[in-house]
Amino acid sequence: MTDPDSQTATTNRKAEIVAALDLSEFTPDAYTDPSYLAAALDAGFDVADLAIAHEVSKRTIYRAINRHDIEHETPPKNGPARRLWNSYPDTYSSLAKTHTSVV
Repeated sequence: MTDPDSQTATTNRKAEIVAALDLSEFTPDAYTDPSYLAAALDAGFDVADLAIAHEVSKRTIYRAINRHDIEHETPPKNGPARRLWNSYPDTYSSLAKTHTSVV
């Protein structure tokens, strides 16, 4: 059974991408096109947004980006750095506020 919330998120992301990139329609395999990928990343969409819209994994999007030699940040492979990368930005700022040291 398909989760209606995930379908709504997918539909919303597709609509946002079409509007931001001034496309006539959403093409499911557009993530394989280097000009589309570069334009979407420049417009502020991240890998997770593209993965949701195209209904593929983030890894698939990263592979397409790497295949076309598009500049991007790559997440750390494992450990604490990966957990920090995947956490919400507010998590880090709240941790920094509570763990500041007095010198």
